[in-house]
Amino acid sequence: MSFKSNSRVLAVAAAVLAGSIAVASPAAAGVVVFSNVSGAWSNPAPGSGISIVNGSPTSTATWGTPTVGSKKSSYSFTGNGAVTPDLGNGDSAGPFQIGEFQHNNWPITGTSLTSIKLAFKADITVDSVFIGTKTFDFIFTHDETPNGGTGQAGTCAYGGVSGDANNKFGCSDKVTVNSNSLNNIFSVGSDTYTLEIAGFFAGGNLATSFLTKESGYEQVCKKDKKGKKICHDVERAFDNKAGVMASVSMVTSAVPEPSTWAMMIIGFGGVGSMLRANRRRLVPVAA
Repeated sequence: MSFKSNSRVLAVAAAVLAGSIAVASPAAAGVVVFSNVSGAWSNPAPGSGISIVNGSPTSTATWGTPTVGSKKSSYSFTGNGAVTPDLGNGDSAGPFQIGEFQHNNWPITGTSLTSIKLAFKADITVDSVFIGTKTFDFIFTHDETPNGGTGQAGTCAYGGVSGDANNKFGCSDKVTVNSNSLNNIFSVGSDTYTLEIAGFFAGGNLATSFLTKESGYEQVCKKDKKGKKICHDVERAFDNKAGVMASVSMVTSAVPEPSTWAMMIIGFGGVGSMLRANRRRLVPVAA
């Protein structure tokens, strides 16, 4: 009799706890859509000599004193939308492109950029529910190398020498992107998502940095009908474009919300009461 009674109590207890735990388990799936994507440059280093024009979908940052014509060095970012597959708890999607970056790399003197922040902004929808416009900050660092290289050989910092096939108009510069993890999180209910920059996609490779070739003017000469040599400068610009790639991860919170904790506590209390009542009914009566 005692075994059967305890079995019934335990069955009821299991049902109560299962109901509480079911409430504690949040939904764990979602298709994330990024739309109306743009970027805004800010916080350049050095703090002066950098001109910023932010717009949608393209923003630019420009610096330096031109040495050829009026061409300055500049960054541009143009945002584009993205859609992830249906993400479950612990799933990740990517890398996928969230924008296009370009370094218009012209020879300059004077002020040179060393770092700058890009505030990546997008409207975010999860499973067709608009959750708002979010901003994520990412830091770009820049190495403006000496175009003539170093030493008698004119050695470039990232390989080759000034004037060779890969450094025709001067040594290549290096651009690096670093994810700022301070504000890369967004939530839908108790589901948490993180957005990370995976790097640049350029030349068929994905990396956190890439080399940008120096553009310049090349002298082109030809002879006229009288055999006289005529020369003029022709602009030779490398596009130095790369896709800015990102990845999204979804992590479902395992910590129940306060209301769920309350239900679970009530459930545990109910189980305890049933067990105590059952023990009282099973206490033998003295003869």
